Amino acid sequence: MLYDRFNRVLKNLRISVTYDCNFNCLYCHHEGWSNRSSDVLTAEEIQTVSSVARFLGIDEFKLTGGEPLLRKDIVKIVSALRELKPRDISITTNGFLLEKLVGPLSEAGLMRLNVNLPTLSREKYRMITGVDGLENVLKGIEAAHNYKLPITLNVVLLNGINNEEYKELINFAQRYEAKIRFIELEPIMVDMEMYKRLYASANKIIEYLEATSVFKTYRELNRRPIYTISNGIRVEVVKWLGNRYFCSYCNRIRLSPSGILKPCIMVEYGIDLKPFLRPTTNYNELKNAFINVNQMRIPYNMIHHRDTGGINTRIDRSIQSH
Repeated sequence: MLYDRFNRVLKNLRISVTYDCNFNCLYCHHEGWSNRSSDVLTAEEIQTVSSVARFLGIDEFKLTGGEPLLRKDIVKIVSALRELKPRDISITTNGFLLEKLVGPLSEAGLMRLNVNLPTLSREKYRMITGVDGLENVLKGIEAAHNYKLPITLNVVLLNGINNEEYKELINFAQRYEAKIRFIELEPIMVDMEMYKRLYASANKIIEYLEATSVFKTYRELNRRPIYTISNGIRVEVVKWLGNRYFCSYCNRIRLSPSGILKPCIMVEYGIDLKPFLRPTTNYNELKNAFINVNQMRIPYNMIHHRDTGGINTRIDRSIQSH
């Protein structure tokens, strides 16, 4: 098991399997990958990197994109991860292609799903995502529920668009026994004028949940409150602004589609793993890369938190020497 300089355990590898996406969401931050490459890791290389992660004690794998279901070999990737016997394998998806793929993914070893669902309004959905895809997504959620895959619905709050829709979305989550997560918009790879226009505080939702929930706990990651309401549904609120503990218990690092291992979504730097995978695999160097990237991890909010609400969107390069 690896611990960083701040005594934070490393147990999660977030694997971005593609830069491609079939949506054009208003708030997309492209997983923080500004240097796109056409040379992406193969399923076999992803398995090799993940096997090293597993050896070092990482036992949670989350597949992201872009849109991960666009990978033609996404089922193969899930199956390869299952062979490593991790505690968790999940996918974050927009759900557009989910209906046809959920069966093969479930059989391959997928353990749970995060589906982005910003609204239940077809018109608003098209405005937010650039795609008339709500019907497809709802069918995908229905299919996932039929396969008994645990579902979390992710709702990025957008001012004047969906920030008053939380009660309807909570009721929808109940229908599918899904957890639902309301997320404040983050100023990552987003035009600042757009950010200022679209940012909506989660405070009103928190007030509603404080008044109506029957139980409240905190998830260590991001210091997220989790409310259990009377219908049994769990509601998470991800509130970053003013939350000095947001990064304090981070337990993850990130792998880009092109094989860059990064300590944080908020930084540009990392270690390119391709030289250790091609033409042959160098397991010692891969292991050292994980150890070194883990030591690069810095609690972003601890360093950059501003009581005045000031916003920084990148870690200064002056702290990149470790």
